[in-house]
Amino acid sequence: MPGASRLGDQNGRTMSEPARFVVVVVDRVDEYQTRLLRGVRSVVEPRGLPLIVHGTDPFLPGVMPTFSRQLHDGAVLGAIVTSIKSEHTQRAITEQLAELGLPSVGIGVSLSGGRILGDNVSGMAALMAHLLDQRGVRRPALVRGLPHQPDSMEREAIFRRELLRRGMVVDESLVVEGEFNQDATYRAMRELLGARRDMDCVVALNDLSALGAMSALVDAGLIVPDDVVVTGFDNEQAGARTWPGLTTVDPRLEEQGRLAATQLLQAIEGNPVLGPTTVPARLVMRRSTASPDAGFDLDDTEAALDMARAANTEVATLDAVLELNRSMMTCASFEQVVRELTFRMDRLGLGRCFIAMYGMPGEEEPSALASSGADPELRHDTAHLVLAYRDGQVPPFERDAFESRFLLPPKLREELRHGMLIVQPLSVAERDLGYVLFEQRRILVTASEVLRMDLSRTLHAIATNEDLTNHAETLERLVARRTRQLETEVMTRRRAERDLQHANAELQRSLALDGLTRISNRGAFQQHLEHHWTMHVATGEELALLMVDVDLFKAYNDRYGHLLGDETLRTVAACLQQSVRDPEDLACRYGGEEFAVILPRTNSQGARAVAERFRFLLADAAIPHDASTVARTVTASIGVAVLRPTAGLDPVRLIDAADRALYRAKSLGRNRIAMAERFPQSES
Repeated sequence: MPGASRLGDQNGRTMSEPARFVVVVVDRVDEYQTRLLRGVRSVVEPRGLPLIVHGTDPFLPGVMPTFSRQLHDGAVLGAIVTSIKSEHTQRAITEQLAELGLPSVGIGVSLSGGRILGDNVSGMAALMAHLLDQRGVRRPALVRGLPHQPDSMEREAIFRRELLRRGMVVDESLVVEGEFNQDATYRAMRELLGARRDMDCVVALNDLSALGAMSALVDAGLIVPDDVVVTGFDNEQAGARTWPGLTTVDPRLEEQGRLAATQLLQAIEGNPVLGPTTVPARLVMRRSTASPDAGFDLDDTEAALDMARAANTEVATLDAVLELNRSMMTCASFEQVVRELTFRMDRLGLGRCFIAMYGMPGEEEPSALASSGADPELRHDTAHLVLAYRDGQVPPFERDAFESRFLLPPKLREELRHGMLIVQPLSVAERDLGYVLFEQRRILVTASEVLRMDLSRTLHAIATNEDLTNHAETLERLVARRTRQLETEVMTRRRAERDLQHANAELQRSLALDGLTRISNRGAFQQHLEHHWTMHVATGEELALLMVDVDLFKAYNDRYGHLLGDETLRTVAACLQQSVRDPEDLACRYGGEEFAVILPRTNSQGARAVAERFRFLLADAAIPHDASTVARTVTASIGVAVLRPTAGLDPVRLIDAADRALYRAKSLGRNRIAMAERFPQSES
C-alpha cells in the first residue's frame, strides 16, 4: 500500500535528510488551540511522528513562508488545519493543500480530506432550552463571532431557530459583533448598554466573548445572574475560574484533536476517510445562569478555591511575562536578547527555543531587497540562528545561513524529529523578521503569545538600528573610494560627506529615542542631565526635574490588553512633549510607565506650571480607564524637585528627591503633584 510507506520511511531516514512531520496550522496558541493540540499529540506521538505547529500572523495575513516552503519541499506528511481569523489566510492554506494533494483534515473548516466538527447543533439547542424553558429568558442579546467561521455561523443559526420554534423573534437591535474576542465584545456591549438595558440574557458564541460581556455588564452596574444571565461556548478554563462561573457548552476539544489526528494518519497510510465526523457536545451549567434564589453551597466553596489557585498561577505567569517585557526594553543587541531570554526560559515554561532571522547575518537586507524591486518572498529563502536553547543549556550552533524551509541548520535538525514544536512568526508593521520555534513544557498561554510580541518588537528595533549602522558604513566606504578616485571633484566629495553626516545623525537620533513612544529614552535623559548639571554648577541657576508615573497602569493593561496599553503610553508621551516650552527642556521615557522631564534654569513655580500643563493635556485626552480606582480616565502622579547644582552635589540627589516626591504623590491618593521637601545643598 503506497500510503503506508510514507509513515514507515520516517524512522529510516538518515540525520542528513530533512525531517518529515505532521503539521498543525492554528490562528494563535491560546487555550482553545492548546486543548486541540493536546488531543492531536496523544495520537501522533505514540507513532513516533514529530509535530510542528504553525501559528499565523495578524500583521501579515496570508504570508506563511516557512509553512509554504515545507509544503512544496515534501517535508510535510499531512496537515491539520483549524479555523483561522483571516479569511484570506484560511483560503490560501486550503488552496495550497488541495493543489499539492497532501493528506489533510480540517477542524471546524472544510478541506478536501477529512473534517472534524463540534456538535454545535445539540450543544446550542441544549443551551437555548436551558435559557428559554428553564430560566424563562425572553429578551436575549446575541454576541456574534466571525462572519466567515463555520462554527460561528452554525451556532447563530441554532440560536435563531430555537427562538423561532417558541414563537419568538430575534430583536436585531440586541445583536452585536464580538469577533470571538474579549475586548471587542466589551466595547460592543458597553455601546449597546448605553442605548438600552432591557435584555435579560446575553448569549455569546464563545467563552472569551462571554467574559467580555460579563465585564461590560458589571461595569454598567448590572448583576450577573440576578439582572442578566450570561452564557458562552467552548468551556475554557477562564470561564470556570471567573465569578460567577460561566455556563457554557463543552465541545470536547481534546477529542476533536484526537479524531483529527486519527483521520489524518489513516489518510497518510492511504486509507479513505468517510465524510465529516461530529463530536458530541455537552452543556456545562454554572452560576452565571443560576436563579436569584440559588443558595451558596459546598460546590461554590470548592469553585472559589479552584479560582484562587488558578489566579495564583496566572499571577505568577503574568509576573514572568512582565519581567520578560522589562528585560526586552533594555536590549540593544541580539546578544543581549539571547542572554535575557535564556535566563527566563524556565519561568516561561519553555524546554526548547530557537530564534531564526531571515537573510544573512550582518547584511543590510531586507531593506535593500525591498528597494531593489526583488520578489518579497525571496527574502525568506535563507535564515540564520540567533538563539538555540535546550533544557537549560545553549548548545553550539551554526551561525551561517541555512535554508529556512528546514527551520533549523543541519546540526540541529534532530530537534525536529521528536516532540511538538510551535512556530510563531516574528513581525512588526508588515515587516517579516523571522520566526521563533519553541516547545512548551508547561502550558502558559499568555507567556507564549507575549514571547512572540516582545521578541518581534525588540528584534525589529535592533534590526532597524543595525540597518542604519550598515547604511552608515556603506556611505563611509563610498566616501573613501570616491575621495581616492575623484580628488578633483570636490563637490562630489562634499555631497557624499553630507550624506554620511545625515546617516550618522539619523543613527544617533534613533539610538536616543524610545522605540515605543518616540520621545527621548533613558540614555538621552542621563546625558542631558549630566550636561546641564555641569552648566548649572558654573552659572548657579536652578535646575528642576519632574518624575511622572501613570496611575494603576498594570490594571489598565489587564483590562484593555498590551496593544491599547502601548497606545496609551504613546499618548502620555505626546502630552508630556507638548507641556514643555523651552528648546532645552527634555521629556523622556524613564522606564515602563514612568517618565521624566528635565527643566534647565527653572524654579519651583515654573516646574509646577509645566506639571499642571501636562495634567491638563492628559485630562483633555480622556483615555478611558474603567479599572482605575482614582478616576474614570487615565491619570498620572507627579513628583517635582528643584535645586541649585554645586560642585559638592551628585545629580543622583535631584533624581532621589523627585522620586520621593513622586512616592508622596502616590501615597496621598495619586492623580496629583507633590513638591520635594527642601534638603541640604552639599554633601557635608
